[in-house]
Amino acid sequence: MDVPLPGHMPNSRSRRQTKGAFGNNKARPLVRDWSAPAPAPTDTTPREPSFADKLINYSQPILEQAGNNHTAAKGAMNVAILIWNAAIEGDAKLAEAKKTLAALPGATAEQVEELVTTMVARKTELYPEERLSVTNFILKFSHRKGAQFRVSAVNINPEGVKKSDLSDMVKVTA
Repeated sequence: MDVPLPGHMPNSRSRRQTKGAFGNNKARPLVRDWSAPAPAPTDTTPREPSFADKLINYSQPILEQAGNNHTAAKGAMNVAILIWNAAIEGDAKLAEAKKTLAALPGATAEQVEELVTTMVARKTELYPEERLSVTNFILKFSHRKGAQFRVSAVNINPEGVKKSDLSDMVKVTA
């Protein structure tokens, strides 16, 4: 009897008689490559810093004052981003930013003026061509991964894009 009858479960005696994938009782050789895979090639070309890297570098003087306090670090980033955006958007926004910062507890007008002036000069010195305005940021701290910083930004004045008369492209038909 080569194959068990339909409806009958194979048992230890009938399994030896079956042929095929599950009934073959011959030992199969174990073939496995136990050597370690070749290491993946690493790209050693220096990458250009991301916008988040630039923002952290720009914010360094304010972040140093926060120390290891995570809440203070998030507040410091808020202040740095407020000044960054104001520096890009012009004098009216700078005046608005100064007013916002002066309203913070413990802030004096002289401190705010000095901070804004220093940070605007720092932005101009480090990244004069950077025109991205920050719309949102996430600063997370974890014991396993350390600090993670994600930024959302928009280019408020892209070069090459000009407001123009679109009448030559849009044709109104009656």
